[in-house]
Amino acid sequence: MESTTRKGFYLFRLFFKSMMFAFTSGMAAIPSIERGIVEKKKWLSHEEFWTYPVLGQSLPGVISIHNSILLGNRIAGPFGAFMALMGVITPPFVCMLGIAMLFQTLVDNPYIQGMIRGIRVISIVLIFGNGIRLLSTVRHDLLTVVLVVIAAAAPLFFNFSAFWTIVICGTIGIISVLTSPADHSQKQPTKQVEE
Repeated sequence: MESTTRKGFYLFRLFFKSMMFAFTSGMAAIPSIERGIVEKKKWLSHEEFWTYPVLGQSLPGVISIHNSILLGNRIAGPFGAFMALMGVITPPFVCMLGIAMLFQTLVDNPYIQGMIRGIRVISIVLIFGNGIRLLSTVRHDLLTVVLVVIAAAAPLFFNFSAFWTIVICGTIGIISVLTSPADHSQKQPTKQVEE
């Protein structure tokens, strides 16, 4: 059994390396973080792991910060949360310092602009892949499918606010859980095991 200190330093290295290449979104770093925590260390199952990115997305603020604190705390307590957080914020902080110093010489460089466009495309694909993985962890029933379609279609095709989409779909999800006591009682034992 690894100590909390060793886990914390591992989390720092994992989040640091993952965020070094997550240029446009913290969600782009999720696949490499999942490999490190679920496949390599086996500290969490696939379903347990995805609980935290889902929760992180539902909170206001920076998703990668939420993910690091929640996952770090789950694996190694407050020290793990702190080390994971440091791993997340260090690469963008250093990069922003460097970019701020070189901004005027880089902003009009066609090679830099091309690189940013390429990174954007890769990040979109990574985020799309995360969405598909996330769908595999949720309950598959008619209401879930309808909510997924609404959540995707409303902002994309009807110019509906993403904020109100989250509020409405979240409220419907909460109501569905509260009004189906059979499902809630089935999930209670697994929740106790996770804690």
